[in-house]
Amino acid sequence: MKVNASTVFWVLLYAVMAGGSLALFSLITAFVKYLFSLLAIYIGIRFFRRYETIGLRITFIALAIVMYFLIVVIIASIQFIVDNPDLFQAAAL
Repeated sequence: MKVNASTVFWVLLYAVMAGGSLALFSLITAFVKYLFSLLAIYIGIRFFRRYETIGLRITFIALAIVMYFLIVVIIASIQFIVDNPDLFQAAAL
């Protein structure tokens, strides 16, 4: 199968959406977190219906896991900076 730019775009978009949904699922403690889990499953089902080749499916799963870790690290870093502003004010001087 020939992979063109639109296929790469859609794989990345689906992976970012699935990874973001999984990241929100792991960070939120309220009952709403389960909606993000269902959203991630729905995104995966939509992707698997659209692309039937094994290579694209493996790429989607790998990218979704990478995006999950990346988004969790970014959110944790932002929360740390917001919770500890005094550490970064001294560094700015």
